[in-house]
Amino acid sequence: MHYRTTLKIHFTPFSQKTRKISSQHKKYQPVMALFLMLVFSLFFTGCSSVSALVGGRHKHDYAQNFERIQSYNFHPVSNALKNNSDFQFISNSGVLLSIENAMAAKKLRKERNIEPEIWVNYYFTGEHTISVGELNELFNYNLGLAWDDKYGTGQGIANSHYQFSKDTLIIDFVSREGNRLIWRGSAPTSIAMGDSLQSKQEALKEAVKVILAPFPPENNFSSLKTPVFDE
Repeated sequence: MHYRTTLKIHFTPFSQKTRKISSQHKKYQPVMALFLMLVFSLFFTGCSSVSALVGGRHKHDYAQNFERIQSYNFHPVSNALKNNSDFQFISNSGVLLSIENAMAAKKLRKERNIEPEIWVNYYFTGEHTISVGELNELFNYNLGLAWDDKYGTGQGIANSHYQFSKDTLIIDFVSREGNRLIWRGSAPTSIAMGDSLQSKQEALKEAVKVILAPFPPENNFSSLKTPVFDE
């Protein structure tokens, strides 16, 4: 006896499939729109004038007792910087006022008539790059054994090849005696030559906030293994 099996195949008309897919697409359109808005928002936020809002680069001398610092002033401009166009741009961009406001918020007073406890230097790389060694030489800095080295072995001094990128703002704190670098903060910006003066000023203002936010650093001088204290 032979049995015949009949296979029935049902086809959905193409027009019905199209309508079904179209309906599902419309259902998820608001979700996709929201997702794309979020992606573009994050993208343009990341392309803002200050690319270092997540945190700048900071180094300091672990032998320095930062809790004792109460006064500062801007270091007199050296002859090597008087004709530097990038330095002149920074000096006239409102950066100094931004630094003063940030320091005042940290209860540090600006001395005008007498020598301060620390000097403040600033530098802007502009269209160029500069290494740590070149910058230190430009300002004729001295470095203590505990510079970037909490054990005071002097190993941190050797790291002089790091390159600061273009359009980077750098702020240095220097001891009054010995011109010793005790703290450095930097933040790269994406300032373009075609930007308006107001846009540049806002970018630099934000960079100052990023740089000075973690100052003063944790006072680690008591944990040093070698007697390099600056008492």
